Amino acid sequence: MTQLIKITKISLGVLSSVLVMTHAYANDASNDDVVKKENALTSICFSKAAHSDAKNVLLDACPIGDGLWGNQQPKLEKGKSEFWIQCGVFNQDLTKEKVNHIQKKVDASINFKLEGEAKRCLIGPYQDFTTAQKQLRRLQSDRLFKHAALREVNLALLPQVEEPIERAPETVSEPEPDPITIRKQTKINNLHFVVPFTDDTSEGFYMENSLPWLRATSLHAQEICQQIDMDLVTKEQWQILLDSTIMTKDKWPVLLPYWGADNLGLFKDGAARKLKNTSMLNVMCTKKVEDEVVGNPI
Repeated sequence: MTQLIKITKISLGVLSSVLVMTHAYANDASNDDVVKKENALTSICFSKAAHSDAKNVLLDACPIGDGLWGNQQPKLEKGKSEFWIQCGVFNQDLTKEKVNHIQKKVDASINFKLEGEAKRCLIGPYQDFTTAQKQLRRLQSDRLFKHAALREVNLALLPQVEEPIERAPETVSEPEPDPITIRKQTKINNLHFVVPFTDDTSEGFYMENSLPWLRATSLHAQEICQQIDMDLVTKEQWQILLDSTIMTKDKWPVLLPYWGADNLGLFKDGAARKLKNTSMLNVMCTKKVEDEVVGNPI
């Protein structure tokens, strides 16, 4: 082992690039020799950071287990331990040539655990002892790594990794619509007419008779009427309201036309014509009623 330490030299930066390159070859293998990602040691030993230079440097908490020297068999039952191949402990980093020597013999990744100024080379981890043993023998056939050995890690002694708590998605409640107040209303021939108002001024309002009145697009006007269980006024209903002259007597807003059904603009002179549904007009709603309605002019 001492002889192996003395002959090994390079920089960690070179090792990192080599490990990234050689790791691709290990990924090409599809047999049982390939280290499985779901190994218990994987979650304890490898950084989740995406930086390639930390990819093969094991975390401080990573256990290296106990050495199985010579022909020693595992001390634990199958499934209760995992294995590393220890390829050496070095004072300096491995050269590209040495890394290539190792990678030709094994299918798993080559990792290092920093221990002070020394670097412990660990290949794996392996779930299966037989697989690890076969790869160890192949590595030992290279004279540079004839002192390599297996290490067994007791899974029962691993620190517990807290599973991330899956939080239920927060339910975002729909905002309550702004309360609608009725500014003007009247009942004519069992038809209830109202001029609504809401504090939601996202679309706008205008002043008439020293009071703010709601202006809205055709779609918004329909939505407001639906919220109070009413509909936009038809051309015929509009004419009934005009004939009553209540709008003039009670000073209803008339500077702007009103939205009617089917995107009709309803004018105070009785005209009704199609307008752009984005126009900002007065809003009036209506519905049929049986009970008497008392007007509430402002």
